[in-house]
Amino acid sequence: MTDAVDYVTMREEWLMNAVEGMRATFEARTGLTIPTVRIGVGFLTGGVRSSAGGQCFKRALSADGVNEIIVLVTVCDPVTVLSILGHELIHAALDNADGHTKKFLAAFKAMGYTGTAKSHAVTDQLQTDYETLSAALGAYPGDEGLAFEMKKRKQTTRMVGLACPACQYIVRTTRKWIAISLPKCGSDGETMTEEEFIRIQRERGMGGDDA
Repeated sequence: MTDAVDYVTMREEWLMNAVEGMRATFEARTGLTIPTVRIGVGFLTGGVRSSAGGQCFKRALSADGVNEIIVLVTVCDPVTVLSILGHELIHAALDNADGHTKKFLAAFKAMGYTGTAKSHAVTDQLQTDYETLSAALGAYPGDEGLAFEMKKRKQTTRMVGLACPACQYIVRTTRKWIAISLPKCGSDGETMTEEEFIRIQRERGMGGDDA
């Protein structure tokens, strides 16, 4: 996709070189124009538990009207990084206007992606294209990987929702105190119950015990 470039030490520079390296192929295949973008690495708005590899922000969220793209910092394989970047560039070209639906999906397939529209899985041809581009770009800075271990948060005491059947006032408490006595509503004196809490949640379309 591009000629070899000098080795770079910053991931952001490598990623911007990658954009230029894939521009001609991207625009020819998708019929879309890659806009001015800024690219960084970090965690996504979904946090460390996010299953996505990248995220694109629409121009209206930037003071100077530029799409901002974030590539997940824990992804270090250069071909995977390129597949994520290409996916996010489709969002940028559409300014996030189409989500993962019709226009996005057409460009996604034309570029050489496969699988669900939320993935960054590639066809054999696009895999080869990205391998060629990766070799031209040189090593992805920091490609030895970022050591990051998710620690499971210890389960604490589970709070149980209770609600007043008269005014729908809600409180939370533990089963230890429920076993002793159900509380009375401070507003109208009615006994507060878990059943009423569940009924209210279902009416709100929230299901189970999420408040």
